[in-house]
Parts: sequence; structure tokens; C-alpha cells
Amino acid sequence: MLKAIKVRIYPNNTQQEYLSKLFGCSRFVYNKALDYKKTAYEQDKTNISYNQLSQYITNLKKQEDTSFLKEVHSVPLQQSLKDLDQAYKHFFKGKGFPKFKNRHGKQSIRFNNQLGKKFISSNKVKLNIQLANIIFKCSKRDMNYLNKEDLIYKSVTISKTKTNKYFLSILVEREHKVLPNNQNTIGIDLGIKDLIITSDGEVTKNNKYIRTNQKKLSKLQRNLSKKTKGSNRFNKTRLRLAKLHEKISNQKNDFLHKEVNKLINENQVICLEDLNVKGMMKNHKLARSIQELSLNEFRRILEYKCKWNNRELVFVDRFYPSSKTCSNCGSIKQDLTLSDRKYNCSSCGTSIDRDINAAINIHNEGQRILEVGTTSSARGEDIRPKKSKTTKATSKKRETTSSLVA
Repeated sequence: MLKAIKVRIYPNNTQQEYLSKLFGCSRFVYNKALDYKKTAYEQDKTNISYNQLSQYITNLKKQEDTSFLKEVHSVPLQQSLKDLDQAYKHFFKGKGFPKFKNRHGKQSIRFNNQLGKKFISSNKVKLNIQLANIIFKCSKRDMNYLNKEDLIYKSVTISKTKTNKYFLSILVEREHKVLPNNQNTIGIDLGIKDLIITSDGEVTKNNKYIRTNQKKLSKLQRNLSKKTKGSNRFNKTRLRLAKLHEKISNQKNDFLHKEVNKLINENQVICLEDLNVKGMMKNHKLARSIQELSLNEFRRILEYKCKWNNRELVFVDRFYPSSKTCSNCGSIKQDLTLSDRKYNCSSCGTSIDRDINAAINIHNEGQRILEVGTTSSARGEDIRPKKSKTTKATSKKRETTSSLVA
């Protein structure tokens, strides 16, 4: 299994200057190649291949005004062309068109596996002559693994964050110890007040990392707006703001990983609602709260960790009325609103927390999907918008409302 080991590196001033040149040249090559391909297609509908791009960059090195490309290692420049070629393949598969890179934000370069097996020695790494004996820090377990004689790695990526920290990500062939199977199944309802509500009645509160630090963020943003752009005070304030954002991001990621690990350690089958987060963000009253939750990141982590550990992840259709359906008798309460935090069934008299009720319904529907093998639901069809009788705008509006209520 391919897994990345990410460590922090500490280059000296000379090495930092060389890395800045590498970042800039790689970005320059990527943008030049993208502009070349884009212009060629717009003018005479020709598709420039990777070999043609490589020759184009070689010719750029011979020109006087772009001869600075000779000052850096050629491998990261070639990797930029491969990244662009891969970005175009993703575009033809339905993803977004490649974008031009800028110097702001995270910078990264990548080396392939031609560095040799001895590029790591103890706690030092050597990528080339200019980037030799760079000290790195990591856990003792990763340190022992990286110093193995039979280490097989695929690529090495160097990145620089907005807070001027340097990291090295090494993609290696690594065995993963799969968790033992069990018979537990669980349903999960994701909310705003409480992030995770399970069908077992366990509730994980939303820590609201952004709102907790909102005063600090607002103060730093106001201070930054008053500074002259490019001045020393501007750069110091920008760095302080970037560090605070980085801290919040690290807290959120740590929290999400811990919660996902707990779920996959305890359960073999996990049932989750297929939420339309993009549609939910169109509700301006709840957009900030939904963005703070990082629901897409939670799903992404859950998906690949379930795949690693042979866990079954079942997605329930987003139009399934999990909150409106009684988990006891199955009747649907059409007049349920977001302000109703208790589900009181008029048919059987059941009174239960609406989120726990939704989690139980998601669990039951997920079990049904596993048995039947389809996500279609007769009860879900009552809410699903019919395209033949509604316009596109009306369909999107209903989809957003349905996701929020359910």
C-alpha cells in the first residue's frame, strides 16, 4: 500500500534561498506550459503533448531572459510538466480546468524516485548537492522506518506553508495492519449543534474552533487591513494571522481524525447520509456554521480509512426523510421544522431526540441497502424533486431544503 510519511525539515538560509528558486521556477514552468497549451488550442485547435512541452521548456532554457531555469535541478521542472499533463487528464474526466499557479499560499515541488536509496541517513536527508544534510524531525517509529535498508519509495515532495514552515512528504510502499473484523453496525447523523450523533445515542459536540477564535481572527484582520501592503509590519501581521489559521486547521484535522478512528475501531458497518454540502452552503443563515464543520473532509477521511481497514461504508440517499420518519412505527411527520428538537410521533406516541431518531433511521436504511443492494426508497420518493415537472432552479432549491431538514 502506498502511504506518505510527512516530516518537518529545517533548511539553513542558503538552502531556503535555493528552495525559493525551485518553487519559483517550477511555478514558472507550469504556468508557461499551461499558457502554451491553452494558446495553441485556441488558435488552431491543436493539442500539445508532454514531449512537445518538454522540448518547449528546453528551448526556454536556451533563451537569455529565461536562462535562470538552468540554475535549479531539472527534475522538479519535469515533474511540473507531468502535473500539468495529469491535470488535463482529470479535466477530460469531468473535473475542473487547470488553473495558473501564484506565489501566494502553499508552495511545493516534487522529486521522483531517482534520488537513490541512501538519500536518508539518520535524521538527515540529501536530495541533491544544494539540498544536502537537511535535518528533519518525526516520530521514532517513522524514523526507524525511513532508515530501513529495503525502503521502497515512489516520490519526495517538499512544501512550504504560509507560516514559512518546510515539510518533506515521502511516498513509500508500506504495509498496513488491518483492524480485526467485528459485528457492530452504526448509523451516523451529522448536525450543526452536535457534529456526530450515532444510532447508539452517543453525541459528539461541535467544538466550533473558528467561533472560539473569532475575536482574535477579526482583530488580526482589522490590523492587517490598516498596514501598508509589503511593509515589515504588514508581513509580521500577515504571519501572525496565518499561524492562527494554521492552528485552527490543525485542531480541526486532529479532531476529525480522532473521531473517525473511534468509529472504524468500534464498527464494521457505518451508515452515513449522502449530504449535498454544496447545496446546503446556499442557505446564508447556516453557511458559516456548515463551513466550520468540514463535512467534506470528514467524509473523505472516513472513506479512505474504511477502505484501508476493510470497513463497509454505506451512503443513504440524501432525499431519504431520516428526520421526518418515526424510528419506531415508520410514519412520516411532514410538518417537522428545524426548531423542533424533539420528535413526537402522533401515530405511536414515541418521543425521542430528533437527531438520535434520524441516526436510527439512517442505520435502518443502511441495513436495508446492504440487503437489497439499492439506494432507492419508496418513502424517499415523496421528497425527491421530479425533473419533468419542475424547473432546474426549483429542483436545486428543494434539494437544499431537503438536505437541511433531513
